[in-house]
Amino acid sequence: MTTTVQQLIEAAYSRSTANDPGKLAQDPELWQRLDRTYQRMYAELAVASGDNCLSITTLTLGGSPATAALPTDVIDVVRVENSGAKVNLIPASEKDRAWHLAPAVYRQGTSIISRGKAGDPTAGTVLTAFILDAPAALTALTSTLDVRWPHRYDSILIDDLALYLSDKDVDRNPADYGNLRTDLSDAMQAFNALVSNSNSAKETPHDGRTSTGGQTK
Repeated sequence: MTTTVQQLIEAAYSRSTANDPGKLAQDPELWQRLDRTYQRMYAELAVASGDNCLSITTLTLGGSPATAALPTDVIDVVRVENSGAKVNLIPASEKDRAWHLAPAVYRQGTSIISRGKAGDPTAGTVLTAFILDAPAALTALTSTLDVRWPHRYDSILIDDLALYLSDKDVDRNPADYGNLRTDLSDAMQAFNALVSNSNSAKETPHDGRTSTGGQTK
């Protein structure tokens, strides 16, 4: 089951009888607010839960130095491979260090670049990148949340939008606003408690996220 923008907006309106659909805000304003909150929360979820939000994309290197563009608004690059073999993703500040074994690439902003030493990927090489990618933007009432976004966190989006509507209503009962803030705070506490422990079956000598640099993985 997927959640649509329309369902989220209707749920936010239903949080208070004081809400008058279409009066305090028009639909485009509301789904733009939803998208801003959703993109921020999804990024937090992806970074905290790692593999649960993982995606795979192919990158074809070209030019000199051999470079490939990452998908738009990518959150992070977790691993890079060439035909199933690991390609070391090293810090850009260490691309001249001899201790990083080939093959090696580094990230520069929105690009992956070959280090350019012997054994490193060259132009024409097709790499497989394991990434934390941003979800598709919410741009219409029919837009849906990414299937990797757990429904148990929908309440965060709903409560935030309900608070947004309440804040725009100068005649709103302060107690109504306070109750919404409490509900959102409770939902955020649950979110923070759950996502920090959601890396199921992960085995690593490191505490939390595994390192992506050099030979540490």
